[in-house]
Amino acid sequence: MRARRGQTRVTSAIAILLAGCLVIPGTPANAEQPAPVDDQIAAADAKLKAAQVRLGKTYAAVTAADKRHKTAVAAVKAATAKERRARTEASAAAKLEQAQRGRFDQFTGASYREGNTVTSVTALLTSDSPADMLQKASKLKVLSGEYAGVLDTLSAATQRKTKAERDAKQALADAALNRDKAAKAKTAAKKAYKKALSAQAAAKDETDRLSQQKAGLISRSGGGSGEVVRPADGTLTSGFGPRDGTIHNGTDIANSIGTPIFSAMAGDVIDAGPASGFGQWVRVQHDGGVITVYGHVATFTVTEGQQVAAGQQIATMGNEGQSTGPHLHFEVHLDGTPVDPLPWLRGFGVNI
Repeated sequence: MRARRGQTRVTSAIAILLAGCLVIPGTPANAEQPAPVDDQIAAADAKLKAAQVRLGKTYAAVTAADKRHKTAVAAVKAATAKERRARTEASAAAKLEQAQRGRFDQFTGASYREGNTVTSVTALLTSDSPADMLQKASKLKVLSGEYAGVLDTLSAATQRKTKAERDAKQALADAALNRDKAAKAKTAAKKAYKKALSAQAAAKDETDRLSQQKAGLISRSGGGSGEVVRPADGTLTSGFGPRDGTIHNGTDIANSIGTPIFSAMAGDVIDAGPASGFGQWVRVQHDGGVITVYGHVATFTVTEGQQVAAGQQIATMGNEGQSTGPHLHFEVHLDGTPVDPLPWLRGFGVNI
């Protein structure tokens, strides 16, 4: 009996051991299945976008501070010029006022000497004859008109002088205020630029890593072919980020004038025409809050409102606007924030 019980215990132990061995090698018990590749790509894209937008906002703060500084400096110049004009006008008005006071004094003196005949109807009462009365009345009318004109001119000159002096004083105060604003804005711009420089290296490492991760996932999924393309052939001459105290919001690709420029993604053309600084540009709106910008173009092959495919020619390379040579200035905006185009392109497996 005891032998049978021992045999039963052994049999049960072997059964439990065999059940444990049935687990598939390399697969932990209760292991979660990996997320679908599309979900992994979406997650990698979200991380890359967030990292780029964080850096982009740091750079945007530099641009905003620099703009405030330039606005304040322009306001100082405008206020200073207004003060000069007001002082000149006040001086001219003062001279006119002085001249009119002289004429006023002449009329007052004449009125006194003539027994008030110049400025009063008393002259009519002291006339020797009707003819004399008519002559004095005519003279009185003329002189009274001139007298009134002198008073009007004197009053207007005095008002102009007072207003010009008040404007000059206010312009001087505005200039002083804007000088203070300009100084503070300049300090803020320098701090923002310094912060951008310190953030640049770490952010580049992060975005490079995330873009490679996303590109690898797209490659393994077999997708992404043709979704994003290189915007132009040429040599990379300038990158995104801090440059000479300001922020360069794009990537420059140099080549000869007339080199084709392609839409990096499918989308809708929202601008194709003149642009400040760029001479001429094309902007394309894409899905997901993405806008791509193509600056310094020579000619357009699309019009505003037109739908374009990824890789479709939209313009030719030029040297328009503030440019030191033929090139394409290429920008990528994510939800309104300019970001580095290179990691964005690499995230889709496109290298420049």
